[in-house]
Amino acid sequence: MANAAKLTDSLALQNIEHALHKEPWTTYQSLLEQADQIDEMSPNYKLWWLLRKAEAENLLYFFDRFEATVEESLAAVHENTPARILINLDIFRGLILQREGHYLRSQKLLKKAQESALANDYIALAVQAKQELAYTLSLTGVYELPLTELQQAYMEAFMLNNEFLIARINEVYGAIYGYMHDYAKSIEYYHKALISYQQLAYPYYEGEAVYGLAVTYRYWGKYELAIEYYKRYRKIIEFSPNNINGKFFAAYGIAMSEASRGSCEQALRSINYAVSIEGLSDYKAELYKRKSECLITEGKLDEAKIALNKAEEIFYSLPELLGTRWQIETLKIEAKLAEAQGNHKEAYKLLEQFNENEIELLKENMSDRLLHVRATLEADRQNVEISLLQQRTKVQQLEFEQQKQANTLQVYVIVFVATLVLIMLFFTYFQWHHNKKLKQLSIRDPLSNSFNRRYVFNFLNKLIDANYDEKNTISIMVIDIDDFKRVNDLYGHPFGDEVIRQVANIGANILRKEDVIGRVGGEEFLCVLPRIDAVQSLHIAQRFVNTVNQHEFITESNNGDIQKIQVSVSIGLATTSKKVNTSTELYLQADKALYHAKRSGKNRAIQYQESMQYMNNSKKNYEIPTFDEK
Repeated sequence: MANAAKLTDSLALQNIEHALHKEPWTTYQSLLEQADQIDEMSPNYKLWWLLRKAEAENLLYFFDRFEATVEESLAAVHENTPARILINLDIFRGLILQREGHYLRSQKLLKKAQESALANDYIALAVQAKQELAYTLSLTGVYELPLTELQQAYMEAFMLNNEFLIARINEVYGAIYGYMHDYAKSIEYYHKALISYQQLAYPYYEGEAVYGLAVTYRYWGKYELAIEYYKRYRKIIEFSPNNINGKFFAAYGIAMSEASRGSCEQALRSINYAVSIEGLSDYKAELYKRKSECLITEGKLDEAKIALNKAEEIFYSLPELLGTRWQIETLKIEAKLAEAQGNHKEAYKLLEQFNENEIELLKENMSDRLLHVRATLEADRQNVEISLLQQRTKVQQLEFEQQKQANTLQVYVIVFVATLVLIMLFFTYFQWHHNKKLKQLSIRDPLSNSFNRRYVFNFLNKLIDANYDEKNTISIMVIDIDDFKRVNDLYGHPFGDEVIRQVANIGANILRKEDVIGRVGGEEFLCVLPRIDAVQSLHIAQRFVNTVNQHEFITESNNGDIQKIQVSVSIGLATTSKKVNTSTELYLQADKALYHAKRSGKNRAIQYQESMQYMNNSKKNYEIPTFDEK
C-alpha cells in the first residue's frame, strides 16, 4: 500500500527542481531506481517521472537520451495531463529543434509554451519559454525582437525574485551582445550569470556561462583567454560522466580559437579531432570553414575546397541558417580560395557579394526598438566600418591588378562610405527619437494615455516634500466614473475602455499645463493641482463634472443602431493646510470627499470638510506608495 501511494503522489517529483540543478547526476541515479516500476506508476506520476528524467539527461549532456525520453513522455500524454507538464514538454521539444537547427519550428513551440504558461498563470515557465525563444531568434541573426522580449522577461523574473531565471536571461543577453559584436557588454552579462550560477551551485549552468565567456573572448580576438575558458569549461563538465556532447563543445572551441589565432598546424589537428566527435552539425560547419582557411594558408587548395564544400553542404541542409552571418562567411573564404588560385576576378566578385550580404544584415538589425538597448552601439558601428573598409582594401588590391575596373571600384568605395555616414546619421536620429519615446512609455498608462499610478504618486510626494506653505497650497482631485461596472455589463468592456480614454482626454483639456492627471485604478483617476486653493480647485472639479455629463459617449448596439450614452463622474477634493502636510493624509481626505459625493447622489464634486473626518468609508490602504525612479 505504501509503495502504491509512493507511485501515485507526484508532489515530491514536482519539487526536486533545485536538487536536480544542483546535483544532476545523483538525482538522475535516484530517478533511475524507479525505472523498473514504470508500469505501476499512475499516469500523472509517470509523466512527472519522465519529465524529471528528461531534464536530468539534458543537464548531463545526454542529448540522445533526452530526446528519447521526451518522445516517451509525448506518447504517455493523455486528455487529463496537467498543463504544467505539457508546457515543459513544449519547451523541451523547442530546445531539441533549436539544437538541430530547425529554428522556425522551435520558435513556434516555444511561443506556444509561453502563451499556455501565461494562460495558466505559470509566470516562471512563461519567462523560461520567452528566454529560450529570444535565444532561438538570435541564432537566426535577428536581434530586435529578442532584446525586447528579454527586457520584459527580466522584469518578470525580477518581480518573481527568481535569481535563477535572472541568471538565465543575463546569459542570453551575453550571447546576443556577442553576436552583435559588443564584446565588453557580452562579457559583463556572462559574468553576472556566472556569479549567480556559482552562488546557486548549479554545475551545468556554470559550465554554460563559462563556455559563453570563452566564445566571446574568441570572437573578441583574445584567444589565450578563450582557450583558458574552454579548458575551464571542459573541467567543469566532468560532473557528468561519458559527456560526449560537452567534450565536443570544448574541442570545438579550442580548435576554433587556435585557428583564429593563426596556429594552423595545431588548429588542423584540433579540428580533425573535434569533427571526429559526435556533435551538432552547424558547429561542424564552422569547423570546416576554419579548416578551409588554414589549408589555404598552407597552400593545400584542393583540400581547402573539399572542407569548404562540407561546410556549405551543412548550411544548405539547414535552411534557417541561409543568409545568416555564419553562412555568408563562406563567400569570403571562397574569395580567399579564388585569390590563392590566381582567379582575381572571381575573388573580387565573391568579396563584393559578401560585402553586400553583410551590409543587408546590418540594415536589418537597425530599428527603433533595437537602439535603446545598444548603449555602446557607436563603438560597434566603428568596428563594423573598420572591418568593411579592410575588406574594401582587399578589393582595391584586386582592382590594381585589373586596371580596367579601377575607376568603378573607386566609385564603389565613395558610395559605400557615404552610405555608411548616412546610416550613422539616421541611426543617431532614431536613437534620440526612441529614447524619448521610451521615457514616455515608462510614465504613461497605455489605456488612457494619462500618467500612470507610479508617476502621479511620485509627483504628489515630491510636491508635498517641497515644504509648500499656505501660499503654495496643493489640491488634489480623486475622480471615479459612476456606475462603471454597469457600463461594462451593458455595453461591453471595449466601450468601457473607450469611456476611460475619453474621460482622461476631457481631464487633459480642462486642466492647466502644470497640473497632472493619472489613472490610479480601474476607473479611478488622481489629479494633482499645484498652487491652487480649495475654491479654485472646486471650480475646476465642477467644470470637469459638467463637461463629462454633457459629453456624448457613442456606441453601436448589436443590431447596428448608434447609441448615445450618458456617463457621469464623482469627484472628491482636498487641499493642503497646516493640519494636512503629508500625501497620505491629503489622499485620505480626498477619498472621504469622493465617498461623500457618491453617497450624495453621484455626478458631483465635493470638497473635503472636517465633518467627514471620522467617516469609515473604505477598506483602502491609504499609505501612498513611493517608487524609486531610475
